[in-house]
Amino acid sequence: MRLLILSDVHGNRFGLEAVFEAARDRYDAILCLGDVVGYGAHPNECCEMLREAKAECLSGNHDAAALGLIDLSWFNDAAAAAALWTRRQLTSENASWLRALPGAREFPEWHLQAVHGSLRQPWEEYILDATTAAATMRLMSHELCFFGHTHRAIAYCAQVEDGNLSWQDFEEAALPEGGEFELEPGWRFLVNPGSCGQPRDGNPQARFAIFDSDENTILIEAIDYDWHAARRAIYDANLPHALGDRLLTGR
Repeated sequence: MRLLILSDVHGNRFGLEAVFEAARDRYDAILCLGDVVGYGAHPNECCEMLREAKAECLSGNHDAAALGLIDLSWFNDAAAAAALWTRRQLTSENASWLRALPGAREFPEWHLQAVHGSLRQPWEEYILDATTAAATMRLMSHELCFFGHTHRAIAYCAQVEDGNLSWQDFEEAALPEGGEFELEPGWRFLVNPGSCGQPRDGNPQARFAIFDSDENTILIEAIDYDWHAARRAIYDANLPHALGDRLLTGR
């Protein structure tokens, strides 16, 4: 079974379209790790593309903000403005679909877990270092967990001895240009595929991953898309221009 994993679409239909095209005929199912909307100018189009593709989706903090489910006071001004704009744009059908999504979920049929932020705080916590990664890895009930939220492609892994993580065998690998690796028995893997709609690791390319459960491999790819069109759409929607400008640098 081949699973297409993507995250942090953020209303960027150009990035999402490019990922679907690049991954065509290479997957059997889709998993989206949340933040379908927010920042970008095409929230409804992104919701509808994922719904039509029958993707399994999680809810992210920007999805929740657009629905009024969390306080905007901890968002910066641009993010809050985008959340309020998105709230006005969403159709009732897409809002209902987003509202029904969980922030974390276990997929026994795929032998993995998925979360937007972390298993401690599905909407809030950012996994940005070994300490926060290990905290989620201790809560994993499977050997593999995918997460999003940081907009950075990265993999953490640790060997498990008698049910405990071995710090002597803890590794992390940033993958801003993509890469492929094999899952090894006796290890736990915590993997972020990166953002397909607003990368923040210095590479403006859209990111996605393909997990092949038969080969036990994960491939993360970085692909070009029309980020200038995505930027123009943000300008045309009168959203904060900084949200479009950052697409050109991946910062």
